[in-house]
Amino acid sequence: MLFSDIVNQHYENLNEVDLQMVAYIHEHPKEMISMSTNDFAKVCHSSKSSVIRFTQKLGFTGFSELRNFLKWQSRPNDVTKEAAFKKRIFSDAEKTIKYLEDNKWENIYQALKKSRNVYLLGTGVTQQNQAAELQRLLLLIGKPAQMIPASSQSNEFKRIVENITEEDLIFVLSLSGENQHLLNVLNVLSTHRSTIVSITNMQNNLLSGRADYSLYASSSRSPNPTDWWLQTSSSFFLLIEAFAFGYVDYCQEN
Repeated sequence: MLFSDIVNQHYENLNEVDLQMVAYIHEHPKEMISMSTNDFAKVCHSSKSSVIRFTQKLGFTGFSELRNFLKWQSRPNDVTKEAAFKKRIFSDAEKTIKYLEDNKWENIYQALKKSRNVYLLGTGVTQQNQAAELQRLLLLIGKPAQMIPASSQSNEFKRIVENITEEDLIFVLSLSGENQHLLNVLNVLSTHRSTIVSITNMQNNLLSGRADYSLYASSSRSPNPTDWWLQTSSSFFLLIEAFAFGYVDYCQEN
């Protein structure tokens, strides 16, 4: 997959500033290889935060990953001597565990305990599997949850939303936290004042910015751009177990 293919895939999520960045990349492929985030922001008359958000809309974790992708695209015969993909699983687990150790989530647990209903919304196949696991654990704990479609246009979503109140808790799972369909869903949910908990990759994103509470796990792409479709996800299940069992501890102490 080429950079142009990735842009086409996420085109509907890009604004005018993003498209100006795309144009610069197309016109200056050689310069991009050695640029820093600040350099790119300067030549595009933008900010560092805008650059990072732009790269995340395209599915990259940040500017360095985008730059490495462009480097590989311009030199397809070069072998990138990065860490093996398997090792990225360990790295993601370590980052996630560090995050888990530093966060207790009492506010989320309090909202969960007081909630009238719990709903789970996953935006992709992997996220739906993660939501199903969270649903299973909450059921065993004694806090049943219902999965709902991640489309604001579905009849199921519309029907459930009719009964959602500020006493309900909604978990929204999305890897990047950035897509137009998700924005529509958040806009609808915000009108009902329900409490939203986001579960996303460990980065600033649209979803976490709109959520009342945020949970994070680390996820990495394959170091080989030709395997663009491979990405780690095991850390999300680690997060889900830690969150669910942490809730058990919270209930026993409160």
